[in-house]
Amino acid sequence: MMSNNVFKSVLAISSIVLSSHVFAASAIEQLESLMAGFKSYSAEFEQYTKDDKGKKGEVSSGFMQVQRPNKFRWETTKPFPQLIVSDGQYIWIYDEDLAQATRKKVQPGESNGAALILNGDLKALNKRFEITQLLDKNNEKLFELIPKQEGSFEKIQLFFADKVIRELLLVDILGKQTTIILTKSKLNQKFKASVFDFKAPKNTDVMIDEQE
Repeated sequence: MMSNNVFKSVLAISSIVLSSHVFAASAIEQLESLMAGFKSYSAEFEQYTKDDKGKKGEVSSGFMQVQRPNKFRWETTKPFPQLIVSDGQYIWIYDEDLAQATRKKVQPGESNGAALILNGDLKALNKRFEITQLLDKNNEKLFELIPKQEGSFEKIQLFFADKVIRELLLVDILGKQTTIILTKSKLNQKFKASVFDFKAPKNTDVMIDEQE
């Protein structure tokens, strides 16, 4: 069964220190320019965690697809199959090995930084985070997001190379780090509508979140 931290980081998969107001504005403008370059995005991913002592946890891998504004599919293939998919109205979490699926209604403003990044919602990001740029060298850019109010994450970092998202780092309030490395990225693909739909297989135990 997927942990709550992994679920939050996916709503990162899909999903970057303030020195001056001028620098912050420049960072926001650069990030907005990079994110405006695509309406859809797909990539293979490798994800792993490190605890506050630097011990590396289990590595998972799979592929993800995002279509703005609010649709995404995050499919883990190793070490255990799992699917998280949203059609913009509902989020489904399906554990094949457990024959179990959970449905949650998408709540406005509920998405964390990683989801807002992938959706390109810079206005919402700027409202919730202090955005700064840590690296701007050749074709590599690194942004950092620090929450303005206490939440699940201490910070998020987003790394671009050649104008494409390559890596996300999420650090939660307990110091646990989640790194997501993206490869074989493709922009502006046309996805079939069924990619973001979910129908529970036969004999699956379906649970509906009570907050609906």
